[in-house]
Formats: sequence, C-alpha cells, structure tokens
Amino acid sequence: MLLGELYGFVAMLNPPRSCCMLPLSMTVSLLLMLSSLSLQALALQGRSQEALGQRRRLLEDQLMAAAQQLAGALQRRHRCLLTLADGQWAAAGCASAADLQTLRQGVAGSQAWQLLHYQPQATAAGTGRAELLLRGADGGPAAAYALHWRQQDGPQLLGLQELGLRGVQR
Repeated sequence: MLLGELYGFVAMLNPPRSCCMLPLSMTVSLLLMLSSLSLQALALQGRSQEALGQRRRLLEDQLMAAAQQLAGALQRRHRCLLTLADGQWAAAGCASAADLQTLRQGVAGSQAWQLLHYQPQATAAGTGRAELLLRGADGGPAAAYALHWRQQDGPQLLGLQELGLRGVQR
C-alpha cells in the first residue's frame, strides 16, 4: 500500500504531458496551414503577374505589327504624307479617301487597330521624325512610335522606333 501511495504522490507532482500537447499540436497545425496558404497565395500572384505580362507583350507585338504596316504603306504608296500631320492628309491631295481610311485603321494579323495621332516634326537638316500613336480597335492602352525619315528626292523612311505603351484616352 505504501508503494501505491508513493506512485500516486509522484503522479500528482508530475502531471501527464498529454494535457499540454493538444494545444501545442493545434498551434503548430494552424501555423503550418497559414504558411502553406501564404505560399499558395504567392504562387497564384506570380502566375497572375506572368499572365498579365504575357498579355502586355502580345499587345505590344500586335501594335508594332500595325505600326510597321502603316509605315510600309506610307513609304510605298504615300510618301507625300510622311511630312504632314494626319489632320492635313486629306488636303494634301495625294491619296484618295479610301486610301486615307486604310491609313487610319486596319488589321494587322488578327488585331484591328486605329491611328490616334500622327505628328511630324523637322529635326536636323534633311531629316525628320513623326510621333505615331496607335491603339487596338477594342480600346485599351495605346502604343507610341517614332518614324524617322530623311529628305532626299522626297521623304524616305529610315526606321521605326518603339516608344512604349501609353494609357491615353483620345
């Protein structure tokens, strides 16, 4: 009997550790769950940003194709318009109304586009530059480009420079 009382006394002094393990295990489980949710949220945010960047690159590519199409049309068929602002094109008399319409809007690949602004400016002697602003026909941001030309027996297109996307509403 004395031995049994001794074990009871020792048990009172050292309570079983299982009473403290349940809250600790729940806390650890909650911490693991929150950290896994944070990692999942970071992965989803990264994927979302990647998809947004891919859509932006696609839009930039489509608008660059449209700018190249317009620059080619100006160079091949309507050089007289290279040095004039788009508001002066009709008065120049070197392009029909249908030609002007195809210069103001068109389709490059599968993307319809529209010309928002074309403003030339003379730079150094014998050279010039025009700012070209295009937007997809479905709206969205516009893309700006610079057309560079030189005056040698009439304007001759030298190059097309991308200036980037702009969130303008014109």
